[in-house]
Amino acid sequence: MNKLHCFVSVLLFVTVIVVNAQSRQDTLYSFKSNGNPIITHKYTADPAPLVANDTLWLYTGHDFSGKQKGYKMNEWCVFSTTDMTNWTEHPTPLCLPDFGWAAKGQAYAGHVAERNGKYYFYVSTNQYGIGVAVSDRPEGPFKDILGKPLLTADDCFASQHSWACIDPAVFTDDDGQAWIFWGNKQCYYAKLKENMIEIDGEIRLLEFDGAPFEEAPWIHKYKGKYYLTYASGFPEKIAYAMADSITGLFKFKGILSEGAANSNTTHPAIVSFKGQPYFFTHNGMLPNGGSYSRSVCAEFLTYNQNGTIKKIEISTEGADPDFHAWDNANNPVIPGYFADPEIMYSENTGKYYLYPTTDGYFEWGGDHFRAFSSDDMKNWKDEGVILDFKDDLTWANDKAWAPAIIERKEADGYKYYYYFTADKKIGVAIGNSPTGPFKDAIGKPLIDFKPDGQKKGLEIDPDVFHDPVNDKYYLYWGNWYMGVVELNDDMISFDRSKVIKMEKSSTYWEGMYVFYRNGLYYFLWSENSTCNEDYRVRYATSKSPIGPLNVSKNNIILAKRPADGIFCTGHNSVICKPGTDEWYIVYHRFRRPNAIKMGENAGYHREVCIDRMYFNEDGSIKPVIPTL
Repeated sequence: MNKLHCFVSVLLFVTVIVVNAQSRQDTLYSFKSNGNPIITHKYTADPAPLVANDTLWLYTGHDFSGKQKGYKMNEWCVFSTTDMTNWTEHPTPLCLPDFGWAAKGQAYAGHVAERNGKYYFYVSTNQYGIGVAVSDRPEGPFKDILGKPLLTADDCFASQHSWACIDPAVFTDDDGQAWIFWGNKQCYYAKLKENMIEIDGEIRLLEFDGAPFEEAPWIHKYKGKYYLTYASGFPEKIAYAMADSITGLFKFKGILSEGAANSNTTHPAIVSFKGQPYFFTHNGMLPNGGSYSRSVCAEFLTYNQNGTIKKIEISTEGADPDFHAWDNANNPVIPGYFADPEIMYSENTGKYYLYPTTDGYFEWGGDHFRAFSSDDMKNWKDEGVILDFKDDLTWANDKAWAPAIIERKEADGYKYYYYFTADKKIGVAIGNSPTGPFKDAIGKPLIDFKPDGQKKGLEIDPDVFHDPVNDKYYLYWGNWYMGVVELNDDMISFDRSKVIKMEKSSTYWEGMYVFYRNGLYYFLWSENSTCNEDYRVRYATSKSPIGPLNVSKNNIILAKRPADGIFCTGHNSVICKPGTDEWYIVYHRFRRPNAIKMGENAGYHREVCIDRMYFNEDGSIKPVIPTL
């Protein structure tokens, strides 16, 4: 596209926005999200999602376009989606003139809550207070139910400024009690009566410590804990706090999201949709956008093991439209950030198991491993934590990377030997079930040394392999070098004098994986650093489990798709469905490269995928085309 064409396209785009920003929506309008911002045909702000009937409804304010000197907001908007990709804008559900008592105000942040089949729209109107409108349908239209404000500045007893009574957020607890939160500079809260249009009891200030409260409270609950998310400081960042009770004390846990690009304000909302938590906010990144012409965005939200929330970076890719949480129709096969997948089929249980690195930690600093099980390699169940460094390991604190596992039938039943990287050393744990719990077997690293003569590299990325030809077990490992040793029968010891540094390909970096098929041993590895967008999988073959390797010239079998920027980052495992010659490769990828910002933060946001792997008649592996 030439520069003139670009200029004309943008001009037309902005012209459409100018018209739309000042006109009421009176028809259905369908569009697709292509990342962030979600909505590009008009300026939207202050997102408030609601899930009802397998549909996500998104309520927003409507900013005027252009470089405004203040807020110009006359109405609220409503959008719906069933997949976070295909969206529908519905006719304008509510306008400021619908509240006769606030006709000269501004259509500030609102929030919709459902109760007994009715939908209650709580809106702020700047200095005129908070009103309530009601509808029988989530898309509206809504009508003022009180004819006056529910709350005004007079209810904000600790505030002196006129705009203190804004940004309502309603939360209904598990016992059915509804609560309303609001405020600017101070956060107020109160119970709502069953009818949802009257305050029940006294109004109070919410207690919390940490980053100062500015505005935009949002309450949600996860695993028995209450979360207060809010805008803090100015220009605003998103902070969050946690409590054991809805009334606090809320304890500050950190900045969840940094300041919004090109906007002084930001406005958080959190909702779980089809099993996946989402984080919504706004920024000013549409053409001609800014602090008064804002745009709603969405990202995945991920919890840490202790219930805290992983920090969120707002990206252009956003909540990836190709990711359908928990329906497992597409890659990635498990939701969230995971990497270095090891797959195993258990003869004992007749199920498949995935053992990944738990990703999303800065500098790969995770401290535990999880397992997932499946009957069909499509629908995966999270089996929880199977090895926790805090409880199960005395010699390492973090760097929980790249596990490997093997099942062995022994005299007293099935045993599972789990090899893993911990703080750049290799350990081993034992369990009686594929899902653990696993216990550290020897109380120290199994491997914390390099083979003789090797000076460069790291002791990471173990792989365990059972040779069906000689009935022996081998352990492989190494970054920059390929180490291998035959394990003793106890599977947790070996003769150090028999450690071999294999002759490797010049493209070898790390992540070796070995399997056997039709008389050939296959050695797969990752080339380049995991921070490199060309981190990819190559392979070689051998007639022996310890080499030498036969490396063909065209041996790349997994690489990025240049057409759409899907980064296939390798570190794979391979499995053959029992009783067939049907093979699959399991690997991780970077799906949102711009969000990762290849370099400083590269390598921490990966996803696990599975694709078919095919062989040529001569036994060579055909290149794998990564699928969505």
